[in-house]
Amino acid sequence: PTSYRATMSFLYSSTASSTQDVDEYVCQPWEEDNWVPTTKSGKQKSPNVIRGEFQKHIDSVNETQTAIIGKLGINNNSFRKFMNPKTYKDQWSATQNGTYWAAARLLEQVKYSKEQETKAAKKRKRTTNNTENTDENAGTHKKSKSQLKLEAEILMGNITAVRLGDNDMIPVYDSCADLVKKCKEFLSREGVTKAAFCRSLGDLNQNSLNPFLLGKKQDQCGNITYLRTYIFFEQLRIIENKPKSSRRLKNEVEHAPSGFSLEKQRTSKWVIRPW
Repeated sequence: PTSYRATMSFLYSSTASSTQDVDEYVCQPWEEDNWVPTTKSGKQKSPNVIRGEFQKHIDSVNETQTAIIGKLGINNNSFRKFMNPKTYKDQWSATQNGTYWAAARLLEQVKYSKEQETKAAKKRKRTTNNTENTDENAGTHKKSKSQLKLEAEILMGNITAVRLGDNDMIPVYDSCADLVKKCKEFLSREGVTKAAFCRSLGDLNQNSLNPFLLGKKQDQCGNITYLRTYIFFEQLRIIENKPKSSRRLKNEVEHAPSGFSLEKQRTSKWVIRPW
C-alpha cells in the first residue's frame, strides 16, 4: 500500500507541477509512516483521548460529517465504529481502525496551523508596534535651533503678509497690558527671538520694545510699539482663525469708534508762578 508520506508528496508535486520556482515539499512529523500521536509526557495518546479531541474538533468546525470523513480518507463504517467507544472491549484495539490514525494526523495538522497563525499574528503585532514607535520617534524628533528659528521667521512672515487696511486708520481695541501679555507669550515660543520679532514689527528698535514690555497700565500708549504689536497680533488672530475675545468685544463697545488713545500721557504739571 502507498504510504501516507508518499501520498502527500504525490499530491503536492501534482499541485505544484504547473508552478515554477516552488520549494521542495517539506514533510511534517505527522506525515511520517512511523509517526505516533503522543501526549506532552511522551506517551502515546489512547483512542479514547483521540476520540474526545476529534469530537471537539467536529463540534467546532462548520463542516458536515460527510466532508470530514472525506477529508480523513476513510469510509463511513470505520468512522462510526471508531467514534462509538462501546465497540471495543479494549480501547487500544481501536488503533487497528484507520480512523484513529487519520483523526490523530488531522488533529496534529490543525494544531500546527493554529500555532502558525498565532506566531504570524504576534509577528504582525510586533511589526505594527515597531512601525508606530518609529512614526512616534520621527514625529517627536527634536529639531535644531536653526530649524526652529527658520520656522518661526516663516511664521512671522506669513503673519505680516495679512492685509488689514491702512495701518494709520486702524483703531486699537487692546490695552497695553493685553498686548504686553501677548508679546511675552509669543516671545516664549520655540525659535522666536526678540530681534526677529522686532523685524516683523517693521524693523522696530528694541529700545522701543523693551520700555513697552516694562510699562504699567497705559503709560506706553504713545510708544510706536503699541500700534504695531496690535496690528501684528490682529494678523495672527486672523491666520489662526480665532474669534475675538470677550474683553476685545467689550473694548470695541467702550472705546468705539477710535479705540484706545495713542497719545502719550502727560506726566508733568504746569506750575504758574506769580509775577
